[in-house]
Amino acid sequence: MSSSPDGERDAFTAAVIAHVGYGSRRTPGADDVAVLAMDVPQPEALLAQVKQVIATSDTLDIPREAFGTENKSVLFAAEFEKLCPGLSPEALEALSWRWSYLEFF
Repeated sequence: MSSSPDGERDAFTAAVIAHVGYGSRRTPGADDVAVLAMDVPQPEALLAQVKQVIATSDTLDIPREAFGTENKSVLFAAEFEKLCPGLSPEALEALSWRWSYLEFF
């Protein structure tokens, strides 16, 4: 992992995507091994950060009625950005996919 802010953000984004299985699974998961296998200096610390953000996303409470015809990902991203600013659009999409699945299915 690069020590630059962009490199750290890219690694964090990749870790979120790997952990929840976005794009590689039909349903969200919690793949600690995928994050620990990443080629980063401190995979355990990265995993802890990912789990913290996921735990924060689990606290988000958006009533079904609030979505109306709006895309769930857009509303989730807008609301979650208030709790965890600075996440990449890709990380927000992966978290939204996980959250939506757990909330609505």
